[in-house]
Amino acid sequence: MRPLKFLWQKWLIVARPIGNFQAQLILSLFYFIILAPVAILFKLFADPLNLKAKQRSNNFEKWEHPKEDLEQARKQY
Repeated sequence: MRPLKFLWQKWLIVARPIGNFQAQLILSLFYFIILAPVAILFKLFADPLNLKAKQRSNNFEKWEHPKEDLEQARKQY
């Protein structure tokens, strides 16, 4: 049993750098092949704040006065 434990410990010394390299390689490929193109497409076509929908010269919205009568005065609050 002792030789197997010795071999396992030596294998872990070799396997850890291989695993770290594999993880970095897989994550880098995922980023450059999948995530970056999707982010570029979203940047080009998405408008999450809906800024492009309204092309106004300013942010002023015309306010229309309600009828000024006794009934409206009672309903103001």
